[in-house]
Amino acid sequence: MQTRLRGFVLCLILAGSAALAAASDNLPQVLAHMDKAAADFKSMTAHVTQVTHVDVLNDDTTEIGTVIMKKVQPDEVQGRVDFTSPDVKTITVEKRRVQEYLPKINTLRIYDLDRHGAQLDKFFMIGFGTSGTELAANYDVTILAPQHLQLIPKSAEVKHYIVKVELWISEQGDPYPLREKITEPSGDYILVTYSDLQINPSLKPDALQLKPLPGAKIEHPGQ
Repeated sequence: MQTRLRGFVLCLILAGSAALAAASDNLPQVLAHMDKAAADFKSMTAHVTQVTHVDVLNDDTTEIGTVIMKKVQPDEVQGRVDFTSPDVKTITVEKRRVQEYLPKINTLRIYDLDRHGAQLDKFFMIGFGTSGTELAANYDVTILAPQHLQLIPKSAEVKHYIVKVELWISEQGDPYPLREKITEPSGDYILVTYSDLQINPSLKPDALQLKPLPGAKIEHPGQ
């Protein structure tokens, strides 16, 4: 499951954590900004470049695409990533289900993550309307330097998936993240860079829907 989350779940740390104050070294002030952003966040879109580093091989893979997120209720988000390079694929998340569609082989892979429990829900929600109060309850938040923050999960269960998250915040303008780095226990990490970020844009009703071609092969890996 951990490997399968790399394509999408590790992109899910954006809008709420984006409220972190750009030049502040005052943690209570940072968390207060997050509280406000949690109330204001409804949706987002962005271009994304994702570098996946495999530590044991010292190997990097770069993927480019777009991401859409929408908060459907206070404790739930839906999302979609469309990767266009080097391989075309679409990944969606809704509740505790991740779907990966590979159009070249017309295959839809469905991953049911329900057994991983409520702690995974908290991980999904880090960046999508999570308040500073909630974040402080679940993560040790440290300001390493201006525009550079670190989140360490308190839960042993979450630490099975990630050991830390680092955020780099814009110094000027809206205080949204420019980059995020998510490190796994193996030393593997994901480095995500965002551009053309739009907060609370108007989305088409079907913007998050996955529409495989007719006759798509359906797989349930792990079952």
